Parts: sequence; structure tokens; C-alpha cells
Amino acid sequence: MRTGIAVLLLAVTLSGCAPSAVHVSQHDPDNLRPTACEQAWTRARQSEQLHKNQSDNRAQAWTQAARECPARLDEATVHAAQALTASQGGQTNRQTATLRLVQAAQRLDPLAKALPVELADQAITGEDRSGFELSVLAARKTDAAWMLTLADAHTAAAQILAGHSKHDPRQGVYPTTDLLAHPDESTDPANGIQTPTPALIEMDTARSLLAVGRKLNGSAGTIRTDVSQNAKSHQEATSALIDMVVAHLSMAMNLGYPATSSALLQTPKH
Repeated sequence: MRTGIAVLLLAVTLSGCAPSAVHVSQHDPDNLRPTACEQAWTRARQSEQLHKNQSDNRAQAWTQAARECPARLDEATVHAAQALTASQGGQTNRQTATLRLVQAAQRLDPLAKALPVELADQAITGEDRSGFELSVLAARKTDAAWMLTLADAHTAAAQILAGHSKHDPRQGVYPTTDLLAHPDESTDPANGIQTPTPALIEMDTARSLLAVGRKLNGSAGTIRTDVSQNAKSHQEATSALIDMVVAHLSMAMNLGYPATSSALLQTPKH
């Protein structure tokens, strides 16, 4: 029996696309796993025993597990984001999560170079749409400077990703009917959870990038890049993707998306 993570790939009702479930195996094909993956996953599991004030170490361990075990990308990135969210609290947490997202967006160039056209379009559009939606929400609030900073991070990410694309899929303006109907709180179609709308936008962006990451997984369990690229470029593209996903997930949780595993993880029925 295969178990997986119920991080669902969808463009939320804000964008009008229907969700589709994607489950990730806990094992590589044929139940074979590289030694590096086994070791990284064991270290990550062991890190769960660390004290709360060592949450950053837990996050690093799960991030490394995501790099070494792409077949378990969803699960590892969720655990990394949970650890980051637990490391601080209150306003400082939101500021830290925003800074993390801004910094991750600035490091997307290696990923942009590795994306084939169809996946580049998906990643670019996801970031651009989220930036637009957050800008719309910010315009409705009196104290929304932080939201504009967040929107700018999305827009910057889309710009960097588009910089190496053969064409630019950005629309600039996206439908707002559902967004304006639920500007404060929305229902996540993936699980029925009521969550702040900005948090759902962040969660949705993470899911879109996770789908890109899964499609980039090669038969050897690593991100595919052009054959002329060396191992370092290979690793940089993988790391850029993972860091951005973790940043989006962490931001979503800091904005109010439930950080519990019961809300994010489940065993699929067979």
C-alpha cells in the first residue's frame, strides 16, 4: 500500500480551476531509495525530538530531506514549513516569513534556467496571479503595507522566472469575482478548511510549485535539467524550488492556515 501527502494541486476558486489530488509515494520506484535519501530522512525524523527552540535545525533537516528525496517532496516541505512556523511567534513570525519569501524569490534564477516551457508557464502564472490577488486585497485595507511587500515578492518571482522563458504568459490582471466575494476568509476546496484568504493564496502558490517540482522529477529521482548542466547547477535548481515552496507554505501558516499535520497530511484511500 502506498501512502502519500494530501497537498492538493489546485488553482483555488480564486482562479476558477478545479482541484485535482496528487499523492506522493513514501518510497522511490520499486521500493528502492538512494542511501543519501535514507540518511536524510532518518535525520529529519530524529530532528522531531529536538526542543522547540531548535526548530530551525528541524527545518533544515526536513529541507535537506526534500532535496535528497524528491519522491517525498510534498511531505518534507510541509514538515520544514511547520518547523519554521513553530520557531517564532506573533508579528515577528510574519515579518520573518515575509523576508524568507522575498529572499527565496531572489534566488530563483537557477530554477528559471531549468524549467521547460510548459512548467515555466505554470510557475510564472501562479506567482503572477498571486501577486495580483494580494495587491487587490491590500487595496481594500488601511494597514496593508506588509501585504504589498508580499505581493511584490510574488511579482518579482514571476519576473525572474519569465526572464529565461521563451515567452511571457503573465496576464497582469486576473478575474476577481471570487476574490472580492471572499476577501477576508475563504474555503479551501482541497479539504473544506476555512482560512484567511491571503493564507489560501499562499498555500495555492505552494501547491502550484509542488506540481512543477513533481513533474521535474526524473527517473533517477532528481530534478531534470539540460544535459549540459553540471551537478552544481542541478543542485541549485532543486534548492531554489524547495526554498520557494517552503517559504510559501511557511507564509501560509503564518497568515492563519492550520499548521497541523491533520490539516495537511493524510493517507490516501485505495
